[in-house]
Amino acid sequence: MVDYASLAWDLAKDGVAIVTRGLEYNGTRESLEATVNDLSPVVERIEDSLTRLDLPIQLKHVQKLKKLLAKNAEAIGKHKIHWWNCVLAPWYQQKLEKEAADLERFASAQTQIHMFHLLTKILSVLSSKGPPSLGRRTNYAYRFADPLDERFPKFTVGLDGDSMQELRKNLLTGKEQVINLYGMPGSGKTTMAQKLCRDPQVQGKFKKNIFFETLGSQIEVEEAVKKLRDHELPKYGENPVLLVLDDVWPRTEDIVEMMSLKHKDSRILVTSRTEMKAAGSRHLMKLLSDKDAEKLLRHFLQSGDIDFDDQATSEILLQVLEGCKGLPLAIEFIGRKLRRKGSVQAVREVQLEWSRGHSILDSHEDLLTRLQNSVDESHRDYFMDLGLFPEDQKIPITVLIDMWIELHHPNEPASLPAMAITQELVAMNLAADIKVRRIVGREDLDDYYNNYFLEQHDLFRELAIHMSKQEPLENRERLIIDMFGSQNHPPEWWPKQQQSVVAPKILSISTDQNITPHWCSIQAAKTVVLVLNIFKTAEYTLPEFIKEMENLKVLIVTNNGACKTDLRNLELLGSLLSLKRIRLQQVSIPSLRDLKNVHKLSLYMCDVKKAFENSSIDFSEAMPKLVELSIEYCKDLVELPTGFCKMVTMKNLTISSCHDFVRLHEEIGKLENLELLRINYCANFEEMPESISELQSLTSLDISYCPSLRKLPVNIGKMQNLAKLYMAGCPIRELPDSMMDFNKLERVICDEYASPLWEVIISRFSSRPNINVADMDVSLNWLC
Repeated sequence: MVDYASLAWDLAKDGVAIVTRGLEYNGTRESLEATVNDLSPVVERIEDSLTRLDLPIQLKHVQKLKKLLAKNAEAIGKHKIHWWNCVLAPWYQQKLEKEAADLERFASAQTQIHMFHLLTKILSVLSSKGPPSLGRRTNYAYRFADPLDERFPKFTVGLDGDSMQELRKNLLTGKEQVINLYGMPGSGKTTMAQKLCRDPQVQGKFKKNIFFETLGSQIEVEEAVKKLRDHELPKYGENPVLLVLDDVWPRTEDIVEMMSLKHKDSRILVTSRTEMKAAGSRHLMKLLSDKDAEKLLRHFLQSGDIDFDDQATSEILLQVLEGCKGLPLAIEFIGRKLRRKGSVQAVREVQLEWSRGHSILDSHEDLLTRLQNSVDESHRDYFMDLGLFPEDQKIPITVLIDMWIELHHPNEPASLPAMAITQELVAMNLAADIKVRRIVGREDLDDYYNNYFLEQHDLFRELAIHMSKQEPLENRERLIIDMFGSQNHPPEWWPKQQQSVVAPKILSISTDQNITPHWCSIQAAKTVVLVLNIFKTAEYTLPEFIKEMENLKVLIVTNNGACKTDLRNLELLGSLLSLKRIRLQQVSIPSLRDLKNVHKLSLYMCDVKKAFENSSIDFSEAMPKLVELSIEYCKDLVELPTGFCKMVTMKNLTISSCHDFVRLHEEIGKLENLELLRINYCANFEEMPESISELQSLTSLDISYCPSLRKLPVNIGKMQNLAKLYMAGCPIRELPDSMMDFNKLERVICDEYASPLWEVIISRFSSRPNINVADMDVSLNWLC
């Protein structure tokens, strides 16, 4: 007989247990969800670190833990209780308990063992490297005895070319003791040096006497000297020694001169970001070729589920590589990230993100940090200014000089401080310099840098922009607005709730033909420098907000297209009383008026005929305070505008590569304060007026490469303060007798035909000037 009472009691107990388990559901779910949320980011960071350390065994275990966390997260999402399925709470509770138990068991036992293994592994690596320093990266010194040293990457590309052969030759048979391998950060200098130390021939020559010392940015000279003395290098005097000084910064370069290795066959190999002038042999570390870059990326992706033979996938990978710009460090960072995800979809996402204007720096904090550390604190502002200009465009050094004089050196003489800064940026491989024209014997004379330009590696331009954006919008020193191809839509970062943006001290705007003058509203009363970059547009209207820029001192308008752009709305500049410097490039200028306080006007590759010849405006009235005028590559310039010779404030006048320019006005002698007159590379300039002899303040006269100029003014010798005369490339076969009246002439540059004429003249000088015979312009691009 069935005991219904007992059965009912048992059912009641089971029911209570089920209900109790159901009531426990919320607590279990919340606890497990908190655990997953807390652990997931930590596991991500551990995975990233293990990938960089190249520890595959530990990485495999952490990836298992990551999958288990993902499984728990899936269970939390799947087993949710709603009003229609509340009766399932006990069963969902059981499922979550099982997942939690599995996670706890895996983490408490296996993970602790593997973490202990990882710790011992890291400690063994650190003990072989020595104690860490406070520098940018771990500083260490060691002797290269073990060719399987763990610091050397197991896979390398691009290290067996001409540079490696030349470096090996210098180490083995060269005569120079100090060898310098320099290049931008992340380009592979350290890896190249390490590979040289493992070369069988190098090891055969130096035996075990190979020392590798990483210095870094934070170490002081005294500390570095002490570290090197600890090696007791003099005791190896009977045998050749190879000393590698890795990552030497400019302020510790002196250490190289302090080192004296007795053996004549000893060598010091220095890797640095700047070229060391003291080194006897210097080698630039080149970036990877497209082929080697692809090999390196494939290496980092080989463990992922990616079909390299698929054409569509291959094309996407090439687009990703293009964003890395051939820099091994960037390829390594993106490769390791994509290997962790291990799917074509992940590669597509990166490619799509970069195609929208994002950069590799936006998603790789470690890479950003490494590159930022390559920029010295004292040069950061100047480096970030390079990001104001478009990608793949040459940056005129004169533009940087104009900016930096007004921003940082308003009281400094001429352009010397600004030019020194550009040279330092180039020396640190943060930019490359280009000279479009070179004349032997007269580089950098008279602060003439109009033919000098900077180029910047695309990744470093992105770094400059990224660094400029790190402060909140309202606190930035620079605002860079790229509207190229945006169809009048403001950038993604543009504030949604306000109509206008307050611009900082430096403002750069890039636009094309799709942008109207009223695309946005900007309050720019504080702006000192305005850079306008124009692309692919037949006409460009200056934006209305310019008239409110009461503190604007420098205006730079550059058309980067193939054809000239008509520049409109120039009358807005008449209200800007602080405006001192204007540079216009490849634009057509309708008129120039009411620029009452402008001190310097630079016109480069512009159409000036309308402004100069067809205008009824007196130039001296339009710009009464003009001190410097530079007109270059303006093909339609025939003569200077009306009223120009009444500009008594004028000190520097340059007319260069204007082939239709024929003559100077006879009234040129009225420019009583003119100190420098430069008319060079003007194919049809044929006569100097006699009144030029009245320019008593003139100290420098440059008439180089004017092939139609066949004689000089008879009374040119009356210019009593003339110190420099450049006349190379002019077919002048007779010198006026008045030249013997020069009292202060110090230097003459002429060609070989005029040199004998000058020898006769200077034989009568009480103080012999320096005569240089210049080679013809090696580029000859002035004829274009």
